[in-house]
Amino acid sequence: MREDSGADAAETRLNRLLNLILETAVDVLGFDAATVTARHSDRSLSTIAATDQRLVDLDNAQYEAGAGPCLTVLDPHHPIYFDVDEGDSEEAWDHFRRVAADLGVTTTLSIHIPTDANEVAASFNLYAKRQLESGEQHLRTAESFAQQLAAAIQGVDAYRSTARLAQDLAEAMRSRAVIEQAKGMLMAEHRIDADRAFEQLTQLSQQSRMKLRDVARRLVDERAGRESSVSP
Repeated sequence: MREDSGADAAETRLNRLLNLILETAVDVLGFDAATVTARHSDRSLSTIAATDQRLVDLDNAQYEAGAGPCLTVLDPHHPIYFDVDEGDSEEAWDHFRRVAADLGVTTTLSIHIPTDANEVAASFNLYAKRQLESGEQHLRTAESFAQQLAAAIQGVDAYRSTARLAQDLAEAMRSRAVIEQAKGMLMAEHRIDADRAFEQLTQLSQQSRMKLRDVARRLVDERAGRESSVSP
């Protein structure tokens, strides 16, 4: 329960931090809105942060079409400036352009978020309702915000990885304890040494096609039940 609460708190902090970075980026870079697109481990797509919910529709248009700058830069790629009024852009992006025009968006900028997170790829998307120039300094500043977003996402990914590792280690310790308890019972019952007791557990595991820890747990439970049934 505490682990779930910790994960929820971490995600709440991430959400606040992402929104703070996005709001600052919008102000500094002169855009009207910003979003973060995520591609999850199951390949599903979603917008995980946005300064203006109305422009999330522009992300959704790209998810629906399976094409657009925010998807292209999910994998390492140069930043993509997109002029909605230009007529020579990729045809695959036509749906994206139409939705952008309907929303009054004129210029977009999508940047790869260089996160090493194992479970998510992400992109940083900026939307403006006026023409903006793609200057070198402007681009470097935008990329610095992408770096900040990457650090924020990696922080929570590291938390989750650490939590999973701790959980796995705890389960391994519990498994080891029950295996040792089962070995002790077999040693006392059959007057055998630890190696022979472990061999018997292994044989039971193979015969029943159950994991060794599950066989040990069943044996311990059965012996505990037998003792309780004969106690006065």
